[in-house]
Amino acid sequence: MVIMLVSMFTTVQSFAQEVKEPKGDKPKREDMFTKLDSDADGKLSKVEIEKSDKKFLKVNFAEIDTNKDSFVNRDELKAYREKRKAEKKDKTE
Repeated sequence: MVIMLVSMFTTVQSFAQEVKEPKGDKPKREDMFTKLDSDADGKLSKVEIEKSDKKFLKVNFAEIDTNKDSFVNRDELKAYREKRKAEKKDKTE
């Protein structure tokens, strides 16, 4: 009986353990945008970007903000990343 109780508690404890993500996984881009968007308005202001540790956003804000409304939205950020990716690909060919 004691053995059954011990094995039952050990089994329950192993199921209750939290599954952790492997170290080194980068946060998804959507998660990054959401975290930076502190007022949850769907766009990043210069103030929100300046508070972040994302140097590429700080340095390239004017280039990313293609409609010049002083905010970066998801579409502008995605377009900027795709442009940079294409430029990198062109350099390696």
